[in-house]
Amino acid sequence: MVSRNATILSGILHLAVISLLLIFAANPASKLQQPLRYRAVKLVSLPGQPGSVAVQPKVEPAKPKTIPTKVQEKIQEKLKPKTEPVAAAPTKASSGEQAKPVEQGKAEPARATEGKGEGGHGDMRLDGANFPYPYYLSSLQIKILSNFKPVINAREAKGLKAVVFFVIDRGGRISDVKLESKSGHFLFDQEAQRAVLRSNPLPALPPAFGSDQLGVHFEFVASE
Repeated sequence: MVSRNATILSGILHLAVISLLLIFAANPASKLQQPLRYRAVKLVSLPGQPGSVAVQPKVEPAKPKTIPTKVQEKIQEKLKPKTEPVAAAPTKASSGEQAKPVEQGKAEPARATEGKGEGGHGDMRLDGANFPYPYYLSSLQIKILSNFKPVINAREAKGLKAVVFFVIDRGGRISDVKLESKSGHFLFDQEAQRAVLRSNPLPALPPAFGSDQLGVHFEFVASE
């Protein structure tokens, strides 16, 4: 029994070996492939054909900066030369027209003027017609105030005022001198009248003045 089993097993093994041999015989083992080797190759362009040319990127020119219209207008206004207006030349009067003489009665009245001297200062008002001659009034004040020298101390003279009225004729002579407004201090009032009398005569009235006399109200104010 044992020998029989061994015979069967041996037959099976032989069949298996024979089957394997037949399979290998039908499909021979593929040969081992040799490893591939790489060699560096230098490419050369064909004759008559240009080689590759490096293409540079195209650079666009920078666009000029545009200035806003309002800014341009302001710049142009600043650059413009300033032209000063030329005063129009006075037109000459036509041959038929003649310059009208200035009427003396329409001249501006002489305003009260103020002068100053050693003993005090004075204001002046005029009577009658207009008197547009300030230079004459200035000389009149200077002369009268130069003769006004009250002999009283500063404390007594403080705030004192006196008005003397007098008339000047065409030749400059003084008349009708009187104390029109008293200061309350006898010596101060007397010195105000004497200052007017010492100034006689005054400069003659301007020749263009239309009246033969001029009434003057001269106010004397003590120096503080």
